[in-house]
Amino acid sequence: ILRHWNWDEMVEANRVRLIGLLAGLFVLLGSGDRVTRVVWRQVLARLVPMESALRRLIFVMARDLTVTLPPVQAFPGMLPKGTGAERKPVFRLTDQMRDPDPKRRSAPGIGPRVLYLDEWRPLAKNSAPTDDDLIDSAALRRRLAAMKAALDDLPGQAMRLARWYARRDRKQATGSHSREYPIRSGRAPGHRKGGKRDVDELLAACQELALRCRAMAEAEGR
Repeated sequence: ILRHWNWDEMVEANRVRLIGLLAGLFVLLGSGDRVTRVVWRQVLARLVPMESALRRLIFVMARDLTVTLPPVQAFPGMLPKGTGAERKPVFRLTDQMRDPDPKRRSAPGIGPRVLYLDEWRPLAKNSAPTDDDLIDSAALRRRLAAMKAALDDLPGQAMRLARWYARRDRKQATGSHSREYPIRSGRAPGHRKGGKRDVDELLAACQELALRCRAMAEAEGR
């Protein structure tokens, strides 16, 4: 039954929804080099689940693609040099893996408040972060730009993922360990239990689509 689903039509419908939500993030971020902490948090809180949703659409798009990798070179050539500003942002195709041993991390202390042993003077305390603090927005802008480029070229992103699969298979053939799927099991990054935002509903729809696609691949032995 799953094989006869109109996968491409469902992917396109969710892609259009993502484009609309991404446009809202560009508006929220504005045009300045820095944004307030509260805006930075609002953008990030929406961006993470949107990135997860897009990864799942790419996963579905790559369901039937196969590629042949070129032979591994014994002495690969040097990569061209360039700064981060010169390279175009590239969308990340794989979910970040969960930390198997998460630990609570406390904020580092500011150390002793003594300048001289013979003259005690307290150092000024670090000010607590506030919502009005200005934060560099360059990293967020690169992630938004990478997502926009991926949404504009889903077939190209699907081919990138097909090459990822081919590299995985080549590693596994040599006995090397490699993660099985680009999307992780369980809850997707950015998932919010009982979330009612548009982005939460979109991620839930894309997650279900990807899991059904994955079940189809496993049933076919892929």
